[in-house]
Amino acid sequence: MSGVGISFGADRIYDVLNTLDLYPKDSIDATKVLFINFGDKETAYCLPIAARLRTAEIRTEVYPDKAKMKKQMTYANAKNIPFVVLAGDNEMAEGKVTLKNMVTGEQSMVTPDELMSIVKE
Repeated sequence: MSGVGISFGADRIYDVLNTLDLYPKDSIDATKVLFINFGDKETAYCLPIAARLRTAEIRTEVYPDKAKMKKQMTYANAKNIPFVVLAGDNEMAEGKVTLKNMVTGEQSMVTPDELMSIVKE
């Protein structure tokens, strides 16, 4: 969102860091799983799953804002996040999530328990 003021916005800082490949190296490998944010309903579904991963000491992020999927995937690629989790209406209806391996490109619909065992390896 646009704003008025003298401070740079987080989006602009992110874009500069992304464009110039200036992410601090210790933060690039920090996150193992990123939950894509499709909106409030989907985020509410994903937060308990993300909390379970964090409890298991799996470094997990939930993208903070509903943004275009391309932007969120670019963020995951820029930070070398190996797994991305997506949850839409189909996944929520089945009590599952779609797990995308960002290294191989493979994706599959899994239960939260399956997700835990896959990303823990």
